[in-house]
Amino acid sequence: MKRTILIAAAVAALVFGVVAYANAATSGTVTVSATVQPQMEITVPASVNLGNVDPYTPATGTVTVTGKSNKNATLSASVNKGTFTTLSSTVAPLSPYSWGKGGNLSYNDSVTGTVDWSIDAGTVVSGTITYTIAQP
Repeated sequence: MKRTILIAAAVAALVFGVVAYANAATSGTVTVSATVQPQMEITVPASVNLGNVDPYTPATGTVTVTGKSNKNATLSASVNKGTFTTLSSTVAPLSPYSWGKGGNLSYNDSVTGTVDWSIDAGTVVSGTITYTIAQP
């Protein structure tokens, strides 16, 4: 009988030990962190045709510059008049223009080109405007 009581006590101790173990913590918390990397994107058309131009009569067109930036960004324009007599951009004198941040940034730049009387009729003139987005 003593032996049965000892076995029963041992079994009870094992059962209660397992039950006590089963009631231990069953969850945990982990803190997850990451550092967001700067991202930006700019899109400009490949070309803009100002059409036919007469000497000293400005020809104007619109260049729609779009972009994305996950930090406040600036937009700049650098004009190379090329074979135009003059070529200008409305954003160039504002450079760097505060453009903001987000996924739908847009700027309609008005570009104007002129030629003088020294350029032969039928000549195709061209210049370039380089747009740059930057995160200060």
